[in-house]
Amino acid sequence: MKVLDVMIDSRSECKSVLTVMDLEEYKKLAFYAYNNSGNIDGQRSVIKRSSTAAKIRKRMTDDFKREAIFPQVVLGILCSTSDMKIMKKETFHEILKNINEKEVSIIDGMQRSSIYFENYDENRKREIRVEFWCSDASIKLLYRMLVLNTGQVPWNTRRQLEVIFDGISNKISEQIKDIDPFLDIQLNILTIDEIKRRKAGMFKKSSLIEMYLGFNTRKVNVDVNDELADEFQRFDMMEAVDDVTNFEMFVNSFRNLCKLDFAMADASETIDGKQFSSGQDLFRSDPVCLGFMVSCAEYIMGKSGVERSDDEKRKRLNEINKKVEKIIQCINTFPICRTIEHRQIGMNSF
Repeated sequence: MKVLDVMIDSRSECKSVLTVMDLEEYKKLAFYAYNNSGNIDGQRSVIKRSSTAAKIRKRMTDDFKREAIFPQVVLGILCSTSDMKIMKKETFHEILKNINEKEVSIIDGMQRSSIYFENYDENRKREIRVEFWCSDASIKLLYRMLVLNTGQVPWNTRRQLEVIFDGISNKISEQIKDIDPFLDIQLNILTIDEIKRRKAGMFKKSSLIEMYLGFNTRKVNVDVNDELADEFQRFDMMEAVDDVTNFEMFVNSFRNLCKLDFAMADASETIDGKQFSSGQDLFRSDPVCLGFMVSCAEYIMGKSGVERSDDEKRKRLNEINKKVEKIIQCINTFPICRTIEHRQIGMNSF
């Protein structure tokens, strides 16, 4: 491997190391990441299904066999803070020797890597260009993948939401588990690549995050693109959870939504030809979920601009908890609540 250049990216506090290496060296470094969808949250796997992808892959394979030079693959490397400080052309070889394969990710170049590995045997000593994006924090590797890559098919907003707010959605799930372990077992948060017929307790991760944003802004109409633009300014995404009490209020409100979801799914009959044919369909609607969460936020914290004490917030949350329990008892007790036409569960119940 030849180290050509080392540059500091002051914006992201990372280092870019440009190298030339043979394919055998590259496979030793990147094969584990390649087999694990790039080894970075949100990275797309090799595109194989579409006819357009098949044509592009064939063209790339033919070009590679004719000794075409591909743009550099970008590998993300998680290093210690001390290694970041001493990293330069003369020391990079030694630093790389101590890097575990599980700390390597393919930030940009999954499709090129597939061509390299499919044609590996006859090209072991073939030189390729590889850039290393080195950081002491994985979120900075995400920044490189999402913001600095060019010439890619743009990610849709839902995928960006899932990746950027992944830490927050995980923390929500953890707190739900701490508060109500049984509910955690029933809860199923789906990523963008998971397609399942909805059941009670099943929510898209992007919908959960949109509820979180709506709860904090106390706005039903959340401009997720603006929120994403704001979040790109932060490397530590958990800074978004800057108010511990508000986060606690959100988790408990989401827990109430889940409990209502399960209660309605268990108690309702199926009605053919309706928009909501059964109870589990109600919270399938993102606007319904968002409206419920924003209503909870306004009741607990007040409308936007109002500041209440933590004690007042908890008092109001307890009131909502009790009223949700009464609604659930009503659903389970009275036959009139077992058909969707007669069921009215709005925040005016609070």
